[in-house]
Amino acid sequence: MKLGIFTDTFTPQINGVTSIVCDLERVFMRQGHQVYIFAPAYFREQRHQNGHIFRFPAVNARFHKESRIVIPYDRRAFSVFAQLEAVYSHTPFSMGLLALRVARRYKLPHIHTYHTLFTEYLHYLPRLVRPSRQMTERLSAAFCNRCDATTVPSEAMRAELLRYGVHKPIYLLPFGVDTEPYERPLRFDARQKLGLSPQELFLLYAGRLGAEKNLDFLLQSFRALLDRWGGERALRLVLAGDGSYREHLEQLAQRLQLGDRVIFTGFIPREELVDHYRAADLFLFASKTETQGLVLMEAMAAGLPTVAVRAMGVQEVVFPDETGVLVSEEDFVETILSLLRDEQERQKLRAGAKRKAHEMSIERCAERLIEIFRQLAASTPAAL
Repeated sequence: MKLGIFTDTFTPQINGVTSIVCDLERVFMRQGHQVYIFAPAYFREQRHQNGHIFRFPAVNARFHKESRIVIPYDRRAFSVFAQLEAVYSHTPFSMGLLALRVARRYKLPHIHTYHTLFTEYLHYLPRLVRPSRQMTERLSAAFCNRCDATTVPSEAMRAELLRYGVHKPIYLLPFGVDTEPYERPLRFDARQKLGLSPQELFLLYAGRLGAEKNLDFLLQSFRALLDRWGGERALRLVLAGDGSYREHLEQLAQRLQLGDRVIFTGFIPREELVDHYRAADLFLFASKTETQGLVLMEAMAAGLPTVAVRAMGVQEVVFPDETGVLVSEEDFVETILSLLRDEQERQKLRAGAKRKAHEMSIERCAERLIEIFRQLAASTPAAL
């Protein structure tokens, strides 16, 4: 199948959507499909690159320096649109609107993946241009209803879109990860890079450092954990990632007198991050705004047990007593203590996490997407 993927976020920008698009690109091509990616250019040289990735001119979003507003015009890309057999969009902004136009112009089946609970990200917009939650819900529904189908990573997100007023088909399809990189020999000694001894217990958070990730609570919980831990093996919390909230978190760590017990790594390339997951003892996740949380799937693929705050999409990718533990905020610290003191339980969860990651791999997700595209094409024969 000749598949066009449309996204407003792509490399070198690092986030969950970019990771999923890159994994799907690799897996679709491995399965014999022809993939074209339509994405913003982040610097001038990208505009002149050849191949199956088409970079559109874009300007910086003043309200969020990492994002781009795309000018949806590129002659080279336009010449490819007529060759496509299916349209697949990952964002509902500039490139998502272009995807709608292409699907309609060439009568192609169009699937959209709703990755982000946008109502929880409105704080990134200036007040003068910030829509209300109700308007955000209406705009989300309007976009999804112009697509042939939408996929969501959790039942909770499906219920949310139904509440918004989406009436087109919604498919539950949580994205796994490409498990191949987690099976190779270690390439990076994460503990040595971080200055951790083999005896120290290594607690990991990976992801963007943003206000919506509930990281204040995570640091406060770590402070409480240290106070209760006593003279046992040393504990370190590593926050792998970067973002606009980092300075605030570093200041909070100082106020909590965490010293070198907390390590802020900044951005880590994905090939290195794989080995950070594999070197850690527990993965900690406190966000309550995720539709899925790709990092949870990455931790699972690495065989890293997770302790997560029970919330929306999280509870559908953390499997209690198999891959990790879901708890309330009140029980978060106590649960971490219990697992740190139970090596046997951690080993059981490690094995369960690896097993589950293979069951939910990105390869299976890609196969299911192609199946849905074919079903849509069969229901509208003129589409192909």
